[in-house]
Amino acid sequence: MKLLYCRWVLLLLLPSFAMADFFWAAVLAKESGLREQRMLSATKLDNLAPMVTKAWKEGYAITDISHSPRRWTMILSKGTGVKRQLYIHRRIMGEFQEVVNYYHGKGYTLVNVENGVGAWVGVFEKDGKAEHTELVVVRDTEALKKQIKKHRDKGVLLIDVEAAEGYWVAVFARKAPFKVQDYALVEDRETMEQTIAKHWKEGYSLQSLEYGNNLWFALFCKLDNPRKETYIVSDKYVKFRRLINKYWEEGYRITDLAEGRN
Repeated sequence: MKLLYCRWVLLLLLPSFAMADFFWAAVLAKESGLREQRMLSATKLDNLAPMVTKAWKEGYAITDISHSPRRWTMILSKGTGVKRQLYIHRRIMGEFQEVVNYYHGKGYTLVNVENGVGAWVGVFEKDGKAEHTELVVVRDTEALKKQIKKHRDKGVLLIDVEAAEGYWVAVFARKAPFKVQDYALVEDRETMEQTIAKHWKEGYSLQSLEYGNNLWFALFCKLDNPRKETYIVSDKYVKFRRLINKYWEEGYRITDLAEGRN
């Protein structure tokens, strides 16, 4: 009986052990153009569908999506100008790329890619700030750097990055709400924080953060109207949500979500 009890306790504690080195991150800004926001969460992606449909009818649009242990999270915002939106998910990268090409052919713009529990998720929209996007999939950081330079030389800028399952997935746009970009790939949080501080001093905005394949990817851009920004990194989800609520009350809005494992 004692042995069975110990096994039962261990099973209850396993999720906590698994999440002990996990962290959540968010980039927030004032004067972003975003108004009201909602953060929707569910254990399964399909369970979010009714809530997202209801939010769409109320004038919200998906502005980011992320996955952490046992939780899919979507940020929905008002003030995007987006008129039509949809999202899809596929388990195999090749099938995901085929669906992306299909919706590009229908006039939709891919604006966000996320990976979680073996699923690749893509968010598409019409009438947004980015247009004429391209999905690029590579296997290592050197190939990613080459693709960023190749597209930048053509005036095509990066709007989203996702690292998972040994891939680096990048979304480039011919039309984006900025003209100047920079990025940094660093191995630790301290260097990442120093890099962000340096770019802020140089007049850049923090466009997004990504953590994957044991690297931080920080993406920066210069906006016509600079905005006040901050970011959160926490290994406790309750604290993470509490900080987001605090910044919401102060007028900040979430512009990007990230997550990872130390």
